[in-house]
Amino acid sequence: MRRAYVVVGILVLTASCSGKPNDLRHYATQDPVATTTSTAAPSTTHTTTVARPTTTTADTAVMAAQLTAGLMTDASVLDIGFHPSVPQKSTVLASLPVCGASLSKPAAAVAGAQTGWIGASSVTTLTEYVAAYPKTTTAAQVLAATKAALTCSQATKFILAKAPTGVDASYSWCETGSQISCTLLLAKGHLLARAQIVTTLETKAQTLLKDIAVPAAARLAATD
Repeated sequence: MRRAYVVVGILVLTASCSGKPNDLRHYATQDPVATTTSTAAPSTTHTTTVARPTTTTADTAVMAAQLTAGLMTDASVLDIGFHPSVPQKSTVLASLPVCGASLSKPAAAVAGAQTGWIGASSVTTLTEYVAAYPKTTTAAQVLAATKAALTCSQATKFILAKAPTGVDASYSWCETGSQISCTLLLAKGHLLARAQIVTTLETKAQTLLKDIAVPAAARLAATD
């Protein structure tokens, strides 16, 4: 009898310590624990294509035409004694050799063209350069800045007897050194012209500069 009580005590103690039901049928009827796998939805990246402005040659062609129209022609300098020497080419000058005078203030030119002629002898030449500046900058502003920089002893102001007509501003000077030359700057709208005579005598350079000032100003004025 005592042995039976001992067996019953052991069973009761075991059931109370496990904290789980002591009926095997309970475990047989339980559903298995479901395992859930979380799958992240694939991210979708939308790429926005920004349309770039189409680059055409229309503006370039208009600019080139303006520069050509601003340059003197062979016919306009023929009576002064000059003949074609250097074909027209595209170029942009940032500054002048004399006094290091800038041609880029308050803004640099966006395009430019240059051509040249030769006089009765190879020692006399005429070179003309025309530059176009941005819409925010006038050629008169550039001319004023260049004029203010021409303060070195190499450049001597030369006043034309008759100021060029049809332009917004003008300035002229002569240079001494390894070469004798006289230069004229003309401004009209957004176009700046620089005409330079190089020869052996300063008086001759001055006379020729007076002669070419008229056709140079007329060509630039006609671009308006």
